[in-house]
Amino acid sequence: MSRIIDLKNKGPEKPKQDNSHEFMAENRPRTNPPPNPLVRPEIKTAQPLGQNSEETAVKKPEAPQSKIISWSAELYRQSDFKTVVVISLVLFLIAVLVQIFQGNIITTVFFALLGMVLLLNTKKKSETGSFEVGSLGIKVERKLYGFREIKSFWIEYEPTLGIKELSLQLKKWYMPYIKIPIGDQNPVQIRSALLEFLPEVEHQDTFVEILSRKLGI
Repeated sequence: MSRIIDLKNKGPEKPKQDNSHEFMAENRPRTNPPPNPLVRPEIKTAQPLGQNSEETAVKKPEAPQSKIISWSAELYRQSDFKTVVVISLVLFLIAVLVQIFQGNIITTVFFALLGMVLLLNTKKKSETGSFEVGSLGIKVERKLYGFREIKSFWIEYEPTLGIKELSLQLKKWYMPYIKIPIGDQNPVQIRSALLEFLPEVEHQDTFVEILSRKLGI
């Protein structure tokens, strides 16, 4: 028996919804929203490899290297001939008086030899030595005096009196001072180089040093 359809109770048919636009919207590739002209874009700077932005390598300035100053000068000063002759005669006179009043042959020979050595010293030819100031110390010929061995320095520079020398005060009790001739070297240059390592203290000459300078020994 065929099915009877009641057209009176049947309402109007609902149109089918077209979901094709939703399907296309879901499968459409997403694009970034247009940039906002009021917002300024953040610029990132490139960083070198192996270096963090928080930890930057700080290079320490290199310490200035002291220059090596070298010069040559005569090891012995020209002796004062008149002073040497007077002192030698005094020594010979002392030797004679000792022999007359004491009869001590040893003391007599000692003063006589001392006067003779002074006279012979006037004919001695002066030798030239080499000197050097570097970062390790002061070199006199082949001997190097490290800065740890030196207590202080002083430059005695009086060209009118013929005095041009560098005085070093050593820490050794048996050899307290060393006198180094400067010659034609600039004393200001030597002083500025030594101030980096040693204190500058004035050295007072003793009577023996003054006499030795006069005699050229």
